[in-house]
Amino acid sequence: MSDDNTAPDQLPVGGGISTMVRKIAAVSWRLWKFTIKPYLRPQYPKELPYWLPFFGHSFSFFGNSDKLLERGLNYTGRTHEIFAIQTLRKKLYIITNPDDVAAAFKDNTALHFDGHLNELLANFGFSGEALRLAWHVPQPGDRCYLPGNPINPDLISLNRLTEDVYRRQLLPGEKMDVFCKVFLDSLLKTLQWPDLDFCTVQSSGPKKLLSLKQLCRYSLVEATTQSMFGSHLHQFEPNIVDYMLRYNDNAWMVFFQYPDLFGSAVSEPRRRLTEVLEQFLQMSEEERHEQAWSIQIITAWQKVMGIDLRASASILLMIYWAANSNEYNISFWVLAHLLHNPGLLNKAVKETEAAWSTGELDIKYLCANAPNLDAIFSEALHCNGGAMVSRIVMSPITIGGKLLKPGNAIIIPSRQLHMNENVWGDSVREFDALRFKKNKSLSRHPSYRPFGGGVTYCPGRVLAKEEVFGFLAILFRQFDLKLVENMGPNGGKQAFPRLDDSTPALGITGPVKTMDVFIEASAKN
Repeated sequence: MSDDNTAPDQLPVGGGISTMVRKIAAVSWRLWKFTIKPYLRPQYPKELPYWLPFFGHSFSFFGNSDKLLERGLNYTGRTHEIFAIQTLRKKLYIITNPDDVAAAFKDNTALHFDGHLNELLANFGFSGEALRLAWHVPQPGDRCYLPGNPINPDLISLNRLTEDVYRRQLLPGEKMDVFCKVFLDSLLKTLQWPDLDFCTVQSSGPKKLLSLKQLCRYSLVEATTQSMFGSHLHQFEPNIVDYMLRYNDNAWMVFFQYPDLFGSAVSEPRRRLTEVLEQFLQMSEEERHEQAWSIQIITAWQKVMGIDLRASASILLMIYWAANSNEYNISFWVLAHLLHNPGLLNKAVKETEAAWSTGELDIKYLCANAPNLDAIFSEALHCNGGAMVSRIVMSPITIGGKLLKPGNAIIIPSRQLHMNENVWGDSVREFDALRFKKNKSLSRHPSYRPFGGGVTYCPGRVLAKEEVFGFLAILFRQFDLKLVENMGPNGGKQAFPRLDDSTPALGITGPVKTMDVFIEASAKN
């Protein structure tokens, strides 16, 4: 009887002691890791504190990476010194000081892109034997050693060939011009008054109510698909654009190795896109006559190297995704600002009209003679760039007075670089349409990196501008556009859409999913 009476009284005591021990252990661990250890080792970057060993900042990073990085800046007194965050898989060194960024881009030995590329390729499904073959340099005696072969005359690895071909396709020149012409021709076909069902919210007589978000998303991904693959992918999947949009919305899950258990949003479009690309690859070269030059060369050398079908489709998916990751979001922001400011809109329309003097769009003229549109485009890149450049630390390196250890990674986040108040001033977060027009040197400032830098400086930067400017020119040529005034709360003016910073960004960040800009459009005669 006495045992029964005393047992209940004893359990809380033991449980309380156990809880207290755990709390003391947790506090002691945190004190050692984030206070004492950094004091003893000031040469290493400060690490943003966390309570969960192993998991670190994983939940915060995947939940809202922008807020996490801002916390890190605040933790270091916004000095923009390098700091570290811990994710599920590795430690990330965050670099936001423009001088430190420049130093990181210059060192391609200690900070190597190939290590990051291997991880990225593996994430997209290109691993194992395929990854080994992708790095193999053809040697005499190899089946793939084909001297004088026009596909790969320098006999470099598939990965290096892909990089070289990609640059030659996207940098200014004949191949880029052909690519861009197909893109613009697709826009001219898509942006016809009777064919706007994909973005029409309501139609009333000679006017239509359009969703700006859907207008940009569908027409630009369709144009990119046509410029890369022609109509071939549509033969296998008429809804190929919708699948790419769904994939792109969640591609960060693939990029950052989000656990598959939670990756259902990206899994289904990824599966379908891979199937379609496998079907495309099984077509003969003659049947694939509409494909871009770069796709032809890359797939031809994949075949020479013996890359299996699934791996070949995976690398094509990565290329296809990369080509679609920025244009529609930057176009959305440029148009959103123009539509919310009729004065700016009128200036942009006049600049694009001058490029139609012969009846056909002169995209080269437009890109060189549109100072207002150019400034707005640059400012939109400045305010909405969210890409995160990554490198693997291969050997010890000191940057900004901080020692970075091998095996970890560096992250250069565009937004924190672009929002550096020490460089841009207190108005850094306000959209200033004339900022880059008043100070043209800003486009060359080391704290302005919308297209990355170093060995991964985006080769498609000129093409991207031509595509966005071409989209605007065709849109303004075809339609009269104005902001719908009664779509806001209580029938008032529309609120300007907010940036969606809820997930890690891979390029230009789009608007919050529930926000849009609604346009009243009428066809020009």
